[in-house]
Amino acid sequence: MVKKFVFLSLLSLFIVSCSREAVFSDVKINNRYTVSIPDYLQPCSDLHKEASLQYQNIEKDVYAIVIDEKKKTMVNYDLNFNVDLYFNNIAKQGFIETIKNGKISIPGRETINGNKALIAEVTGMVDQTEVFYKLAVIETPFTFYQILVWTRAENKTKYEPDMMKIIESFKEMKLSKDELPVPKEEQPEKFTIKLKY
Repeated sequence: MVKKFVFLSLLSLFIVSCSREAVFSDVKINNRYTVSIPDYLQPCSDLHKEASLQYQNIEKDVYAIVIDEKKKTMVNYDLNFNVDLYFNNIAKQGFIETIKNGKISIPGRETINGNKALIAEVTGMVDQTEVFYKLAVIETPFTFYQILVWTRAENKTKYEPDMMKIIESFKEMKLSKDELPVPKEEQPEKFTIKLKY
């Protein structure tokens, strides 16, 4: 009876330890934004050369990156985007070009900590592996942020809730008003007057 009790106790402890929820901690990036990251992800630097945040767990096959693009820079290049245009012309294009048989869902509209956001699911093949991505584009007054979290397609059910927690935890920190984009002054239209002699 004692052995049976010990066995059941150990079994229940094993089940609890295997199904424990991840502990999330806020990570501050470049004094610009914070994101909550689960404890099973570790920082890395080789997922994307333009990402300001990069985390991974190779064993679990889960990855997360954030790419941010300042609106002020975009105005300097005469680019004028809103969240929809940015999603379609920039964020979405990367998948179309790099994922085999890529399918992108119609993005759902959300508000994340007061900012407009579009969130979509992406599926396809990368190096003979079926993958599942959560892609979010968040627009703040200062910046466009792309948040990408992905895993193998077979792990979707297991990790999708954590993926959404990462995305919905995004918060932009208080930034200087000097970083706000300033629209270029429109040049007055030039009129030429032809004089007849």
